[in-house]
Amino acid sequence: MRRDRPARRNASPKGLLPALTLAICLSACAPPDFRVPGAISPSATYDALFPDYIELCAVSQIAKKPGFGADIAGGPGGHAVLFLQGACLDRSSGYPVLRHCSGRGTGVSMNAHFTNANWVGVSDRDFFFDGILSHDGALTRTDYLATKAEARRRGLYSAIGFHDWAVADRPAGVPRDDWKYEVSIGTDYAVAFGRARYCARLPVTSAQMTRTIDFLNARNAVYRSGQRVFDSNVLQDNCSHLNHNAIAATGFWKPWPINQFIVSAALSFPVPKNELVNLLDREQSHDPGDLDGLYHDRLTRETLLADGWLPQEPGVLVDSAPVHTPNDVYRTKLSLIFYDDPVFGHYPRAFTRDLNDARNHDLATNLRWYQATYAAIARCRRPLHWWLKREPADFSRFYSAYYAWLEREQAVVARGLTALNGADATASGQTRP
Repeated sequence: MRRDRPARRNASPKGLLPALTLAICLSACAPPDFRVPGAISPSATYDALFPDYIELCAVSQIAKKPGFGADIAGGPGGHAVLFLQGACLDRSSGYPVLRHCSGRGTGVSMNAHFTNANWVGVSDRDFFFDGILSHDGALTRTDYLATKAEARRRGLYSAIGFHDWAVADRPAGVPRDDWKYEVSIGTDYAVAFGRARYCARLPVTSAQMTRTIDFLNARNAVYRSGQRVFDSNVLQDNCSHLNHNAIAATGFWKPWPINQFIVSAALSFPVPKNELVNLLDREQSHDPGDLDGLYHDRLTRETLLADGWLPQEPGVLVDSAPVHTPNDVYRTKLSLIFYDDPVFGHYPRAFTRDLNDARNHDLATNLRWYQATYAAIARCRRPLHWWLKREPADFSRFYSAYYAWLEREQAVVARGLTALNGADATASGQTRP
């Protein structure tokens, strides 16, 4: 990382370009088409069906055009952010603290700029991703300045200190607090001003969302007093570590250790785009009808018994969005690479496969697939005594929880398909019966 351009640094692997990664980049850094698969539609139906979800986003490199504001540029590894639908900032605290809520959401971004916080929260999905613009609007310098002023008015960083190196390049006469908003726009807020993205949504229960919120609040609490200074490390504690472990709090997957011995960390550390594939891989790791496989997977067994939830549920969908274009402030040909062999590695092939499957990005297709899958599971149900000849005695509790889960999920799918049919009828000018 170049310390002479401190605004480039954030808690993602974009500054790490060892020889292997550089070789990969040379053969696989063509900018992807972030218009595909596009946004999840209709969004209102999705939000009504899944009131709590975690959206994991891998966002591209950022590249500012010269001559306007801070000089910001990043590598092809990009950055990672979360959007939590069902989490709100506690307005009684000027410092970022989350609480569970319904019908609203908060964006979460970790940034190496910070000294007394691990992450910042940004209320309102639209402002988090698009600032004051509509999602498909062009970006002018006027829009950029107005969005920055709005973030300042909201006091986004009013309680967050920045490292000296992060604001060292500010022009003479510019207050330190003002420059915080300049070096962080496009990374922590108004993300789509300077970055394109791929995201994956994971619906969760309210109890799981609360555990994620508690995890994030605990991470910030360590630094809030200022007695301990936050200092990000690409290999040992980066933005993808934070996001992975926030999701791990739900029981979806195992936590990723932070602050590992540097050699161990260098051999295995989370990176933004890889984590999208990891999420989809985990969601697809078991057939929803494979009771034996689900029971013997400790995490799925525990989340079913504790939360009535399995990772193989409807609503796990990928969406994407390009950077705002035309764009007077940032370059728009942007890379976001996997840290993997581009030809024989798992990640590029798995991601292509997942994007080519409409079940992973189209809500109607997703719901119809689960409707058929759940119907087949119900038809093939074996009695408990059949299973107890093959499984331990405590399987009976899992069995009961599983079929209660199946009944609930069938109702969710039926409700979703009814809502989509109603939306289709309204869009075509028909009246609902």
